[in-house]
Amino acid sequence: MSEEIRVCVVGAGRAGMVHARNFRWRVPYATLAAVVDAEPERAQQAALELDLGEACFSHLEQALQATPFEAVVITTPTYTHCELALMAAEAGKSILCEKPMALTLAECDRMIDATQRKGVILQMAFMRRFDPGFLAAKQQIDEGRIGKPLIVRTLTRGPGLPPPWARDIRRGNGMLAEVNSHDFDTLRWLSGAEFASVFARAAALQAPELKAEFPEFYDTATVMVLMDNGAFGMIDGVCPANYGYDARAEVVGAEGVLLIGEMHQTAATRVTRGEGLVEDHFLAWRDRFSQAYTNEASHFVDCIRNRTQPAAAGMDGRRALEGVLAANTSIRTGLPVPVPLGT
Repeated sequence: MSEEIRVCVVGAGRAGMVHARNFRWRVPYATLAAVVDAEPERAQQAALELDLGEACFSHLEQALQATPFEAVVITTPTYTHCELALMAAEAGKSILCEKPMALTLAECDRMIDATQRKGVILQMAFMRRFDPGFLAAKQQIDEGRIGKPLIVRTLTRGPGLPPPWARDIRRGNGMLAEVNSHDFDTLRWLSGAEFASVFARAAALQAPELKAEFPEFYDTATVMVLMDNGAFGMIDGVCPANYGYDARAEVVGAEGVLLIGEMHQTAATRVTRGEGLVEDHFLAWRDRFSQAYTNEASHFVDCIRNRTQPAAAGMDGRRALEGVLAANTSIRTGLPVPVPLGT
């Protein structure tokens, strides 16, 4: 293997371009080798911006045949993740997979089995695990600074509706998967425990008109989770949240509390008689977690080069999806759902 890790990014949408720019310009020992997108014009535009020449393709299989690389980043719609991951693993490529991991637990198992069998890395793109604030909180919890975690509250509220394909719960598992997968992972990560049962409620309060086309669509949800160590977890999500992008957490411990994340984007606060107190706030996830995405990409490259396991592995993606699926079942039935689920 060359000293530098050559990376192919599959999906040239918003998330894909965040990853592509990082691997192109910001990650040591990494180089962007190719970009893939099912829409040829978007692939070409991405290649032009990223100075990749002709290294743009409409399918991963074409890229595998045309140019050498060691790693694949999957940022396409959820229902395509499993097929792409299996193709990459069979070709001996390590994988950084965006959340949610897949549509079903069986697909997650196939992805994990394939990467283990081929001896390649499978890292989940849970960027909060690489955010300086969340990392500092995790360290303090592990050091016992607030005692045993009793309640973990976590939220993600996005500024816009999910993409059209994700509004169909059969193709993306709903907003809790598309937006709040990070929160399900955060519960496990910060509490140091696994899900025992999940109870959820959801409704289409922001875009009720979408219910006519997608009867199971929801844009507002709350989830209560019992962890297997007795701690409680709480998740809320709204998408669209018209005030901006919001991702925060709170951990109540036996001896203290941790508040994680913030809403103001800069340290500057303006006060005038007419406006009152004004602070800039985050409008996009790309801004809120800019450093986390770079750290996540660097960690991925380090794991490949040093043959170490990632901090957010395939099983973490599977368990987050299991929480999402349990929540969706609870929404349908009105009942708490025991975890683990069957495949």
